[in-house]
Amino acid sequence: MFAIIGTLVWAVSISSLAAYFYVQNTAYTRQIAENQQSLNKMSSTYDESMSKYNALQTEYSTLYFTYSNNQDVNFTSLIVSFSELMNNLKGNYSSILADQKDLNETCCRLEEAYQKSNVTREGFEGLLNEYYELFNLLAIRELSMTVSETVTLTVNICIDYGNETEEWHNETKVCAGYSLFQLTQSVATIDEYDYSPLMKPGHILLKSINGEKESYHFEEGYSEGYSWIWYYWDENKQNWNWGPVGCDAWVLKDGGIYKWSFEYWCWSP
Repeated sequence: MFAIIGTLVWAVSISSLAAYFYVQNTAYTRQIAENQQSLNKMSSTYDESMSKYNALQTEYSTLYFTYSNNQDVNFTSLIVSFSELMNNLKGNYSSILADQKDLNETCCRLEEAYQKSNVTREGFEGLLNEYYELFNLLAIRELSMTVSETVTLTVNICIDYGNETEEWHNETKVCAGYSLFQLTQSVATIDEYDYSPLMKPGHILLKSINGEKESYHFEEGYSEGYSWIWYYWDENKQNWNWGPVGCDAWVLKDGGIYKWSFEYWCWSP
């Protein structure tokens, strides 16, 4: 009897173990297949992005060559070609421009800039440079969105209101390729910001976060106020570094730590 019971227990144990391994193997097989499908999709999307990038790069190079060899004083005749270049750019990156407000605003400002009756050599060179900057930002954002389908970043961000009140958003999940501006939008209310065409890289300066708005006072030879300034944590030096570019141009990294600080400043000659 004991032998029969032992045999039954052994048989049930082996059957349960086999069933467990079968379920686990099925789950792993399905997960591998899903991962492979994601990788295949990312590879296909990457190839499409690179083909599009190379085509636009060729169009830009052709126009730049024409500009370089143009001896005319007035470059208005090249504006038609530049307009076609802009239309192709908007057509190829329409979804990103519709989704990401900072890049769309940069595109609109560039469109306004070239709609003039007379364009000098220096003016046209400026248009080409601004176009190329926008073009590369769009390409980077598109590739980042492709990677984000399989990669998610975890970052920490602090909002320091300057009155000993700090608001931390730790372990925040964001898509790969997100900018600090996009991260801030996801954790706080940006009530107001300035777009500065002359500032680069990046064009956005935040004026108000969660209702705390910048203020300033100017007089002849003296000015003071409160403004939002951003920092990133330097792991090697173990200190906060002042943000060197506009928040819309700073791309996040996995494990990155960032801070917005509402600070007093003053200036006098």
